[in-house]
Amino acid sequence: MKQTTGEVRAINRQSARVGVYVAQEDAHTVLELGPANDVDIGDVMEWDSGTAIGTQTYRNRTKGWTDDVYVAKHGVAAANLEVQLLVGS
Repeated sequence: MKQTTGEVRAINRQSARVGVYVAQEDAHTVLELGPANDVDIGDVMEWDSGTAIGTQTYRNRTKGWTDDVYVAKHGVAAANLEVQLLVGS
């Protein structure tokens, strides 16, 4: 299975949403994290499917944790990332 990696570029801690930049797509994946998921700008995230939506297993390679997170959207342009991160806040 193809591994997808990306770098955390934006965080809205109030809505628990994170924007992960995926270079090969030149776009962002938006995740909703649980309260136990420690994440910071610059963390490298990795997952098995670049297109699956809903609850998926993601790994934070920088911090060393693996957990199920909610994938809200893939292919988000930088210009639309702020709007996606504000949803639910």
